[in-house]
Amino acid sequence: ASDTINWNGGAGFVPIGTAANPFVGRFDGNGHKIHRLYINRSGQDNVGLFGYIETGGEVLNLGIEEGWIKGSDRTGILAGYSGGMARNCYTTGGVSGSYYVGGLVGKNYEGTITQSYSTGRVSGSEYIGGLVGYNDYGTITQSYSTGGVAGDDYIGGLVGNNDYGTITQSYSTGGVSGSDYIGGLVGYNRGGTITQSY
Repeated sequence: ASDTINWNGGAGFVPIGTAANPFVGRFDGNGHKIHRLYINRSGQDNVGLFGYIETGGEVLNLGIEEGWIKGSDRTGILAGYSGGMARNCYTTGGVSGSYYVGGLVGKNYEGTITQSYSTGRVSGSEYIGGLVGYNDYGTITQSYSTGGVAGDDYIGGLVGNNDYGTITQSYSTGGVSGSDYIGGLVGYNRGGTITQSY
């Protein structure tokens, strides 16, 4: 997908799904990968290959390698916002935004992420995570992140803010830097459950 750098006057690929018209289908990558996806939309929310995945939407068996993604709030390489399911997916490259930024998913609201990982570099302002920026009542299982994470507040190697979410059998090894509420695994855990993780 390297030619996406030339699309739409430099803005790159148009994310699939919006809050008004979310993705609710099933996308099975069947083990294939997308190489060098480019999105440069710093003034837009819900940015990623999938901008907005609603409940019932599924993304499976897909890799995104050397992705370069830039958005505002709710930005991730795979998905900006997800209320659905991501399974057996991975991302590499870099992603940056403002709030709710993650290497895989920016904001995971009641969604499920399993057997997935990100090695991408992640940066933003608040709620920034190597895998997920904000895990809001979501479930993360058997997943990990290894990329560096940098921001201001609520910064975590795996998840920036785990708000009543569940994290199981997951880990992070990337370096983390910020100002307040910083964690190697999770920046801030509010009412959430974390087990068998490191």
